Amino acid sequence: MSESPPILELDDVTIQYRTDGGMLTAVSDASFTIGHGEYFGLVGESGCGKSTIAKTLIGALDDNGIIESGQIRYKGKEIQEYSEEDFNRELRWKEISMIPQGSMNNLDPIEKISDQAIEIAQVHTDMNKSEALERFEELFEIVGIQKSRIHDYPHQFSGGMEQRAIIALALFLRPSLIIADEPTTALDVIMQDQVFKYLDEIREQGEASMVLITHDISLVFESCDDIAIMHSGQVAETGEIETIYDDPRHPYSFMLQGAFPDHRYPDRDLEVIDGYPPENMGEVNYCTFVDRCPYAVEECREKEPKLEQWEDSETEHLVACFRSEDAYEEHQQSMPENESESENAEAPGDD
Repeated sequence: MSESPPILELDDVTIQYRTDGGMLTAVSDASFTIGHGEYFGLVGESGCGKSTIAKTLIGALDDNGIIESGQIRYKGKEIQEYSEEDFNRELRWKEISMIPQGSMNNLDPIEKISDQAIEIAQVHTDMNKSEALERFEELFEIVGIQKSRIHDYPHQFSGGMEQRAIIALALFLRPSLIIADEPTTALDVIMQDQVFKYLDEIREQGEASMVLITHDISLVFESCDDIAIMHSGQVAETGEIETIYDDPRHPYSFMLQGAFPDHRYPDRDLEVIDGYPPENMGEVNYCTFVDRCPYAVEECREKEPKLEQWEDSETEHLVACFRSEDAYEEHQQSMPENESESENAEAPGDD
């Protein structure tokens, strides 16, 4: 019996937007794989291409956006092969759902939230109205909203409550893949914890995979199995959480990790990544981090680095950098002595 394909595969995917100034490359040759039941973190600063990938996966890329090259496969089938009608009927909500960043404009303001759930159920399932409402009431209680309020209009909710209602809609049909784009931005710390506890329960039951998209690398370290780190449209590094947490090898990866508090190094000053992500017009044939990287050399400007297996890693650990080994050694030497010795530090999730 043949092994089933991964739930999601991106192979050298390039996504561009048509602009008055030409083709803007938002994502360049991005590759990663997500297994069934896996929680995968997609991390990087604003403008790195994370949300463009999210929109593409849900079939909601802006009208001026195109998949220029590469393949995106969901359960082994290329999503580019679906017509918009077939994608909406067969995949959206039922197979792939999205928790978008922020609640504004993501709920129909003239429909009760319960009616929006019923409409989704009628299009994609055999649930009758009462079954749909019962399922939706259950989810409202999980996200901390009284179940009676499913019959309210969006304008009757606060911003945080709207975001929780959207989370309930995204989980409504028990999708196989959840795309969560900064899903808890509008929620307080207590509600964030409650939502992630429920998402952890889904993972433990093996019901779904998730792509968690965020700028907060520490959140991914606590919540995910694998990670891909992006900068300016390119995937810099990808691998298991424990591997990237203990042994980041791309300059952007260890600089980004150093920009967040780390319990292993309580006395460390947070790093600052100088500059801003570039606008990549046309074909990208260089490292997009080159102008901000303190370890860059001329080669970084002349061709685009490809993801390659880090030779000393016992697990799959892919790095796209011409100077990863030298840069890592230079970075380690610049750290205070007590910080460079992290072998005994606990990995995320360790007790």
